[in-house]
Amino acid sequence: LDHKTAENKSHYSLKQILTILKNIIKNEVLFDVRNPSVVICSPDLEEALNMRAFHVTELWELVASQLNNSEDLSMPEFRKDYNNTKPVKRFYGNPSMKFGLQPSFLSLLRTVEGADPAQTVYSYKHILQLLSQYICSRKATIMDPRNIKLALVENDPLGVAFKVSAFHRCQVRHLLDQQLICLSLTQLTAWNIVRCISSKEIQIINMPREVREMLVLMGAA
Repeated sequence: LDHKTAENKSHYSLKQILTILKNIIKNEVLFDVRNPSVVICSPDLEEALNMRAFHVTELWELVASQLNNSEDLSMPEFRKDYNNTKPVKRFYGNPSMKFGLQPSFLSLLRTVEGADPAQTVYSYKHILQLLSQYICSRKATIMDPRNIKLALVENDPLGVAFKVSAFHRCQVRHLLDQQLICLSLTQLTAWNIVRCISSKEIQIINMPREVREMLVLMGAA
Protein backbone atom coordinates (compact mmCIF):
# COMPACT_ATOMS: atom_id res chain seq x y z
CA LEU A 1 0.00 0.00 0.00
CA ASP A 2 2.83 2.40 0.83
CA HIS A 3 4.33 1.79 -2.61
CA LYS A 4 1.06 2.50 -4.42
CA THR A 5 0.07 5.52 -2.33
CA ALA A 6 3.57 7.03 -2.01
CA GLU A 7 3.01 7.22 1.73
CA ASN A 8 4.79 5.65 4.68
CA LYS A 9 2.15 4.62 7.18
CA SER A 10 2.25 1.91 9.81
CA HIS A 11 -1.53 1.66 10.17
CA TYR A 12 -4.49 1.70 7.81
CA SER A 13 -8.16 1.39 8.63
CA LEU A 14 -10.20 -1.27 6.86
CA LYS A 15 -12.06 1.44 4.99
CA GLN A 16 -8.79 2.97 3.77
CA ILE A 17 -7.46 -0.40 2.61
CA LEU A 18 -10.61 -1.25 0.66
CA THR A 19 -10.72 2.20 -0.93
CA ILE A 20 -7.05 2.07 -1.97
CA LEU A 21 -7.43 -1.42 -3.44
CA LYS A 22 -10.58 -0.41 -5.28
CA ASN A 23 -8.73 2.52 -6.86
CA ILE A 24 -5.72 0.37 -7.77
CA ILE A 25 -7.94 -2.23 -9.44
CA LYS A 26 -9.85 0.42 -11.35
CA ASN A 27 -6.90 2.62 -12.40
CA GLU A 28 -4.65 -0.27 -13.43
CA VAL A 29 -7.54 -2.15 -15.08
CA LEU A 30 -6.87 -5.24 -12.99
CA PHE A 31 -10.01 -7.05 -14.07
CA ASP A 32 -11.39 -9.00 -16.96
CA VAL A 33 -13.00 -6.31 -19.12
CA ARG A 34 -15.49 -8.89 -20.40
CA ASN A 35 -16.23 -10.05 -16.86
CA PRO A 36 -15.50 -7.12 -14.51
CA SER A 37 -16.51 -9.05 -11.40
CA VAL A 38 -13.24 -10.97 -11.63
CA VAL A 39 -10.03 -9.23 -10.53
CA ILE A 40 -6.85 -10.32 -12.31
CA CYS A 41 -3.95 -9.48 -10.02
CA SER A 42 -0.82 -7.63 -11.05
CA PRO A 43 2.44 -9.23 -9.85
CA ASP A 44 2.48 -6.86 -6.86
CA LEU A 45 -1.13 -7.57 -5.90
CA GLU A 46 -0.65 -11.31 -6.40
CA GLU A 47 2.34 -11.24 -4.05
CA ALA A 48 0.39 -9.25 -1.46
CA LEU A 49 -2.78 -11.38 -1.55
CA ASN A 50 -1.15 -14.69 -2.54
CA MET A 51 -3.68 -15.22 -5.30
CA ARG A 52 -3.63 -14.84 -9.09
CA ALA A 53 -7.27 -13.81 -9.41
CA PHE A 54 -10.45 -13.57 -7.36
CA HIS A 55 -14.10 -12.58 -7.50
CA VAL A 56 -14.95 -9.13 -6.08
CA THR A 57 -17.02 -10.74 -3.32
CA GLU A 58 -13.84 -12.38 -2.00
CA LEU A 59 -11.94 -9.12 -1.52
CA TRP A 60 -13.14 -8.43 2.01
CA GLU A 61 -11.97 -11.83 3.27
CA LEU A 62 -8.64 -11.50 1.47
CA VAL A 63 -8.04 -8.15 3.12
CA ALA A 64 -9.16 -9.43 6.52
CA SER A 65 -6.61 -12.25 6.28
CA GLN A 66 -3.84 -9.66 5.97
CA LEU A 67 -4.77 -7.66 9.06
CA ASN A 68 -2.75 -7.95 12.25
CA ASN A 69 -5.73 -7.33 14.50
CA SER A 70 -9.49 -7.55 14.36
CA GLU A 71 -10.22 -3.99 15.41
CA ASP A 72 -12.12 -3.09 12.23
CA LEU A 73 -13.60 -6.48 11.43
CA SER A 74 -16.95 -5.65 13.01
CA MET A 75 -17.87 -3.25 10.21
CA PRO A 76 -20.50 -5.14 8.18
CA GLU A 77 -21.25 -2.19 5.92
CA PHE A 78 -17.99 -2.71 4.03
CA ARG A 79 -18.54 -6.42 3.61
CA LYS A 80 -22.07 -5.70 2.45
CA ASP A 81 -20.80 -3.25 -0.17
CA TYR A 82 -18.43 -5.77 -1.70
CA ASN A 83 -20.99 -8.57 -1.69
CA ASN A 84 -23.74 -6.48 -3.25
CA THR A 85 -23.55 -8.14 -6.65
CA LYS A 86 -26.55 -8.05 -8.94
CA PRO A 87 -28.28 -11.43 -9.19
CA VAL A 88 -28.70 -12.93 -12.63
CA LYS A 89 -31.66 -14.78 -14.07
CA ARG A 90 -30.74 -18.27 -15.19
CA PHE A 91 -32.26 -21.63 -16.01
CA TYR A 92 -33.94 -23.20 -12.97
CA GLY A 93 -36.11 -25.65 -14.87
CA ASN A 94 -36.27 -29.40 -15.30
CA PRO A 95 -32.73 -30.76 -15.73
CA SER A 96 -34.02 -33.12 -18.42
CA MET A 97 -34.91 -30.15 -20.67
CA LYS A 98 -32.94 -30.43 -23.90
CA PHE A 99 -31.06 -27.72 -25.78
CA GLY A 100 -28.77 -27.19 -28.71
CA LEU A 101 -25.46 -25.44 -28.04
CA GLN A 102 -23.43 -22.59 -29.50
CA PRO A 103 -20.79 -23.92 -31.96
CA SER A 104 -17.67 -23.16 -29.89
CA PHE A 105 -19.14 -24.65 -26.73
CA LEU A 106 -20.46 -27.69 -28.62
CA SER A 107 -17.01 -28.38 -30.06
CA LEU A 108 -15.51 -28.10 -26.58
CA LEU A 109 -17.91 -30.59 -24.98
CA ARG A 110 -17.26 -33.07 -27.79
CA THR A 111 -13.61 -33.24 -26.69
CA VAL A 112 -14.58 -34.61 -23.26
CA GLU A 113 -13.64 -38.25 -22.83
CA GLY A 114 -16.63 -40.48 -23.56
CA ALA A 115 -18.67 -37.73 -25.28
CA ASP A 116 -20.48 -38.57 -28.52
CA PRO A 117 -18.72 -36.55 -31.28
CA ALA A 118 -21.88 -36.57 -33.38
CA GLN A 119 -24.35 -35.49 -30.69
CA THR A 120 -25.98 -32.07 -31.15
CA VAL A 121 -28.78 -32.02 -28.55
CA TYR A 122 -28.20 -32.44 -24.82
CA SER A 123 -30.22 -32.38 -21.63
CA TYR A 124 -29.29 -29.60 -19.25
CA LYS A 125 -28.09 -32.21 -16.75
CA HIS A 126 -25.81 -33.80 -19.35
CA ILE A 127 -24.38 -30.40 -20.31
CA LEU A 128 -23.46 -29.74 -16.67
CA GLN A 129 -21.85 -33.16 -16.37
CA LEU A 130 -19.73 -32.71 -19.48
CA LEU A 131 -18.69 -29.19 -18.46
CA SER A 132 -17.68 -30.44 -15.02
CA GLN A 133 -15.61 -33.22 -16.62
CA TYR A 134 -13.94 -30.73 -18.95
CA ILE A 135 -13.00 -28.35 -16.14
CA CYS A 136 -11.64 -31.20 -14.01
CA SER A 137 -9.56 -32.44 -16.93
CA ARG A 138 -8.00 -28.96 -17.30
CA LYS A 139 -7.59 -28.31 -13.59
CA ALA A 140 -3.80 -28.20 -13.76
CA THR A 141 -3.78 -25.48 -16.43
CA ILE A 142 -6.81 -23.30 -15.71
CA MET A 143 -6.95 -23.24 -11.91
CA ASP A 144 -4.78 -21.50 -9.36
CA PRO A 145 -4.52 -23.94 -6.41
CA ARG A 146 -4.69 -20.92 -4.13
CA ASN A 147 -8.24 -20.22 -5.32
CA ILE A 148 -9.86 -23.29 -6.84
CA LYS A 149 -13.21 -21.52 -7.15
CA LEU A 150 -11.89 -19.47 -10.06
CA ALA A 151 -10.91 -20.60 -13.56
CA LEU A 152 -8.32 -18.74 -15.64
CA VAL A 153 -9.34 -19.49 -19.23
CA GLU A 154 -7.74 -16.76 -21.33
CA ASN A 155 -5.69 -19.38 -23.22
CA ASP A 156 -8.25 -22.15 -23.09
CA PRO A 157 -11.09 -23.03 -25.51
CA LEU A 158 -13.52 -22.49 -22.64
CA GLY A 159 -12.52 -18.83 -22.54
CA VAL A 160 -13.33 -18.57 -26.24
CA ALA A 161 -16.73 -20.20 -25.75
CA PHE A 162 -17.67 -18.18 -22.65
CA LYS A 163 -16.08 -14.98 -24.04
CA VAL A 164 -14.23 -14.25 -20.79
CA SER A 165 -10.65 -14.49 -19.56
CA ALA A 166 -11.65 -15.81 -16.15
CA PHE A 167 -14.77 -16.75 -14.24
CA HIS A 168 -15.80 -17.73 -10.73
CA ARG A 169 -17.76 -20.81 -9.73
CA CYS A 170 -20.77 -18.62 -8.87
CA GLN A 171 -20.93 -17.43 -12.50
CA VAL A 172 -20.94 -20.83 -14.24
CA ARG A 173 -24.71 -21.20 -14.60
CA HIS A 174 -25.11 -17.67 -15.95
CA LEU A 175 -22.35 -18.20 -18.50
CA LEU A 176 -23.81 -21.56 -19.41
CA ASP A 177 -27.20 -19.97 -20.11
CA GLN A 178 -25.60 -17.99 -22.92
CA GLN A 179 -24.57 -21.23 -24.65
CA LEU A 180 -28.08 -22.73 -24.80
CA ILE A 181 -30.06 -22.79 -28.03
CA CYS A 182 -33.79 -23.54 -27.86
CA LEU A 183 -35.02 -26.33 -30.11
CA SER A 184 -38.40 -24.85 -31.03
CA LEU A 185 -40.28 -21.57 -31.20
CA THR A 186 -42.41 -22.71 -28.25
CA GLN A 187 -39.33 -23.38 -26.14
CA LEU A 188 -37.79 -20.06 -27.16
CA THR A 189 -41.00 -18.21 -26.26
CA ALA A 190 -41.12 -19.91 -22.88
CA TRP A 191 -37.42 -19.18 -22.30
CA ASN A 192 -38.01 -15.46 -22.89
CA ILE A 193 -41.18 -15.30 -20.81
CA VAL A 194 -39.83 -17.26 -17.85
CA ARG A 195 -37.12 -14.65 -17.30
CA CYS A 196 -39.74 -11.96 -16.77
CA ILE A 197 -42.68 -13.42 -14.84
CA SER A 198 -43.37 -15.57 -11.78
CA SER A 199 -45.14 -18.92 -11.54
CA LYS A 200 -48.19 -17.17 -10.04
CA GLU A 201 -48.43 -14.89 -13.06
CA ILE A 202 -48.26 -17.89 -15.39
CA GLN A 203 -51.52 -19.18 -13.94
CA ILE A 204 -53.49 -16.01 -14.64
CA ILE A 205 -52.07 -14.95 -18.02
CA ASN A 206 -53.98 -16.15 -21.07
CA MET A 207 -51.60 -18.22 -23.23
CA PRO A 208 -51.61 -21.43 -25.30
CA ARG A 209 -51.55 -24.63 -23.22
CA GLU A 210 -48.30 -25.86 -24.77
CA VAL A 211 -46.58 -22.59 -23.87
CA ARG A 212 -47.86 -22.79 -20.29
CA GLU A 213 -46.59 -26.36 -19.95
CA MET A 214 -43.22 -25.34 -21.35
CA LEU A 215 -43.01 -22.45 -18.88
CA VAL A 216 -43.46 -24.89 -16.00
CA LEU A 217 -40.68 -27.08 -17.36
CA MET A 218 -38.43 -24.06 -17.84
CA GLY A 219 -38.85 -23.30 -14.13
CA ALA A 220 -40.50 -19.92 -13.66
CA ALA A 221 -39.66 -18.57 -10.23
